[in-house]
Amino acid sequence: MTRLAVLDQDRCKVKKCNQPCVNFCPMVRSRVEAIKVEGNTAVISETLCSGCGICVKKCPFKAISVVNLPDELEKDCSHRFSENSFKLFRLPMPAPGTVLGLLGQNGIGKTTTLKVLSGEIKPNLGKYNEPPDWTQIIQFYRGSSLQEYFQKMSEKKLKVSSKPQ
Repeated sequence: MTRLAVLDQDRCKVKKCNQPCVNFCPMVRSRVEAIKVEGNTAVISETLCSGCGICVKKCPFKAISVVNLPDELEKDCSHRFSENSFKLFRLPMPAPGTVLGLLGQNGIGKTTTLKVLSGEIKPNLGKYNEPPDWTQIIQFYRGSSLQEYFQKMSEKKLKVSSKPQ
């Protein structure tokens, strides 16, 4: 799992505390320098950090936060805009005569999903430089309800309405 260790250097005051972030860190206790003090601030090694969050809780000045990021999936890419850009994995399964709602945090692909399901964007299955044709897209989603959905979309036999809010 990838993690980001964020240290607010304006809040970090290692000379005013007993450095509990270093003293209580399980990695430091096992002789791995995941956190060390350099000058007037602590420095956290993201590669050595175990992501336990003890330093976050122990810091008296609330200067540390650790964010665990999910690993990227190796398959099931539905759409990608370009190299090193946003990748959309998997799509929700719309059903005829039902309402599909998309909820979530900013930047997770709700709008892109809506554009793909409405036909505004043709899913490229991650192949942004060589977009697949409808036959390849339908083949990719075979065995799921999206196969029939994209089949109807390719034949222009599908009516989609959306209401972004």
